[in-house]
Amino acid sequence: MIRKNKLSVDNLLTLTKQHETSIGFFWYGFAIYILFFFLASAETPFLSPASCQGFQIIGFGLMGLGGVGLMKFKFDNGYLKTLFIINLLYAFTIVLRGSEYDKDALKQMFLDITFGILPYFASVVMLLPRNIAHYKKIFFVLLVLSFFFLVGVVMFFDILRDYDRLNLISQGLVENLSTLLSLPIGFYLLNYVYHTDKKALLGLGIKNLFALFIILVTIYFAIFRARRGLIFMCGSTLACFAMIYIISTKRTMLIIGMAVIFIAGGSYYLTNVKTPAMLNYLIDRGDADTRTGVEVYMYEDMSPVDWVIGKGIKGSYYCPVVDNVNDAEGLGYRDNIETGYLQIILKGGIISLALLLLIFIPAVYKGFFKSRNILSKAAAMWIFLWIIYLYPSGGMVFNMNYVLVWISTGICYSDKIRDLDDETIKTHLQA
Repeated sequence: MIRKNKLSVDNLLTLTKQHETSIGFFWYGFAIYILFFFLASAETPFLSPASCQGFQIIGFGLMGLGGVGLMKFKFDNGYLKTLFIINLLYAFTIVLRGSEYDKDALKQMFLDITFGILPYFASVVMLLPRNIAHYKKIFFVLLVLSFFFLVGVVMFFDILRDYDRLNLISQGLVENLSTLLSLPIGFYLLNYVYHTDKKALLGLGIKNLFALFIILVTIYFAIFRARRGLIFMCGSTLACFAMIYIISTKRTMLIIGMAVIFIAGGSYYLTNVKTPAMLNYLIDRGDADTRTGVEVYMYEDMSPVDWVIGKGIKGSYYCPVVDNVNDAEGLGYRDNIETGYLQIILKGGIISLALLLLIFIPAVYKGFFKSRNILSKAAAMWIFLWIIYLYPSGGMVFNMNYVLVWISTGICYSDKIRDLDDETIKTHLQA
């Protein structure tokens, strides 16, 4: 019985009923955790932040319940194993430097996806089964999160569409809705070949069209609120999807022809028609530099030692020109910076950033150039995009985007998964 169970875990394609249940606990717990973090940040009138935190604790408990019996300290690559251990141990040093243990500090530690400890230990998801049945569950959870994105759009539509361009509540709502619930569907799109339906438009299938719709809705609100980083993230995801679509489709010339017509038509419209009102704010912002001043303050507040090892999980820098919600004393210190790679350096130094890149860059190479299937190439693209996003986004955040980076890393370092053919993967994902 034990041997049979071990064989099932080691199988690349299927899971036992027990492990399927555990996987469900983990990912549904994760979805609950993320969803109620969003609701807490949105300050909904029908649910208090304390109630949301209660549901987050339930979600966290489900993740622990599901993960504890599934995670195996087993790696497909010795290089990855060594760096995983070093990175995990170094993460402990970041957390220990500056941690506090009163009630409020503990709540932030475990329930805050940005300033808590979970981003530093997100890599442990690589210890979950590297298995097609597991990835099938992940794809389903991506659809669930996207569904709740649409629910959120309906619930908060009036705030999202507020024409007051300086409304920070609306701005934050757009960013949280997008980064927590809609952007992860991009990973689903990159793997579109496994969810196709020949009878649907362009052979994409209903689920792929739904995923594409979610990204387009996200772009709409990103343009409306002139969130340039978010527009770039959505646009680059669509570009990668288009690249995979063109590579894998047998109607390459038709697709290229349609793209040329679409681009030409769009160019004509933009040059000959009055600019739509919703684009005015984006155009007004144009190439306005909103970060250099903040970055200069950070540079001036960092010592040589800080650059190497960072300031720890509570690390901050003097920046009196921007308000900080965590600066209760009003001393002018900020504990975050919008530039992702600088945020990593602020907390863990260049060592932290270097460890991540030493893990991720070889994964991208293996996934792109040493694989036989779209799953591995899509995983490599997802990691690559996250590295690129270290400038326009906030870096390490315990959301689905970042967790998928580590799931993708496990895929790219697995010789066995990279060697699977697309037909085998598709058969088991659609089973």
